[in-house]
Amino acid sequence: MKKSIEQFLFSQLAFIYGQLQAANANITNILNKNGLVSDNLLSSLSSTITQMTFSLRSLDYNPFFSSNRSRAIKRIITRLFSTGIIQLDSLAKDCIYLPMAICTDKLDTLSSEVSNTVITSTSPNTQKVLNVLNKEIIRLTSQILIDLTELNTACDNFFHWNDVKKKLSDVPMPDTSLSAFFSKYDSFK
Repeated sequence: MKKSIEQFLFSQLAFIYGQLQAANANITNILNKNGLVSDNLLSSLSSTITQMTFSLRSLDYNPFFSSNRSRAIKRIITRLFSTGIIQLDSLAKDCIYLPMAICTDKLDTLSSEVSNTVITSTSPNTQKVLNVLNKEIIRLTSQILIDLTELNTACDNFFHWNDVKKKLSDVPMPDTSLSAFFSKYDSFK
């Protein structure tokens, strides 16, 4: 039972870590390229965090015998319950501000009688929200990294966290342009 809880905790935290890494890579890429910003850019992250924190709240870890391993895991779970889950839930809720910022920038553009309402990462409200959310994503990623590293250490490298972390950190940035999409399927003609 104890092992399955440890594996569950690791898998949930590793999945959240990977989602945060991907969100950071996407936001950073959009900000650096002054790219178009979709209002659903962070909707997957938001729903994933909401689902994961719900499942993390169900954790019950009270081993019969106290050991260094169980104390370390108990500390991680206590830290998650006291601040981590609350902060993750807050980020999930704050993702709603991106579509709000995009709409505000569109309205501002329309009210200035400019016909082009394309919103990019340089649009003022959108840019500010992206920067704020990305800073929070980076902060939470580093907190979860600490938890995962401590969990792996407590479990005598059972999860091979360094290998997993490397795979999760190498987020590919595919070409998501329409021309790339069309060329992908042009070969089937």
